[in-house]
Amino acid sequence: MTTTTTFEDRLLAELQEEIGRRESRRVPPVRRPLLTGRRLALAAGLCAAAGLAVVLAPGTPAESPAYALERHDDGTVTLTANEQYIDVGDQRELARRLRPNGIEVEVQILRPGYVCRGDTVLWAHDSAGERVPLFTFHWARKITLHRGNVLVFVNFNDGRDPHKVDVYPTEADVEPCVPVKPTPDRPRRA
Repeated sequence: MTTTTTFEDRLLAELQEEIGRRESRRVPPVRRPLLTGRRLALAAGLCAAAGLAVVLAPGTPAESPAYALERHDDGTVTLTANEQYIDVGDQRELARRLRPNGIEVEVQILRPGYVCRGDTVLWAHDSAGERVPLFTFHWARKITLHRGNVLVFVNFNDGRDPHKVDVYPTEADVEPCVPVKPTPDRPRRA
């Protein structure tokens, strides 16, 4: 039996402590709405702090691997991401582990400053006022893979940052990533 607490356990404990502190300070019988802006902000702050603590905690990767595979009797495999960022080495290890199930994995690495044609790019302004692309990573937490499926990882910055994960029914259905430099759309005027 392990005594390792998960992120969710720690978050729940912190929220319960905060509720207890607030209850002790509460003046009865004032009835307040359950979800207020302050409570939501507090919960979001606690989640962010707990998430940062998980990321910065020494030994965390050894305690929970980046992903988990569950093989089923019907030949399918459920892939669960335990971390948002699965590095290229782990992606290649995942490919090795999935091949015996008839599932292919492609690991694509984009040069710095490039995205796949058709990708949605969010834009922001840097400190100098220049428009710069913001890249977000989308990862479905659980994916069920079947024999013949192709799992495709696309990574940014010479493989340092993951970009997206797609699953295709077969090799013939894989849409190739055509690298392009993102360009900001012209601002629309009202």
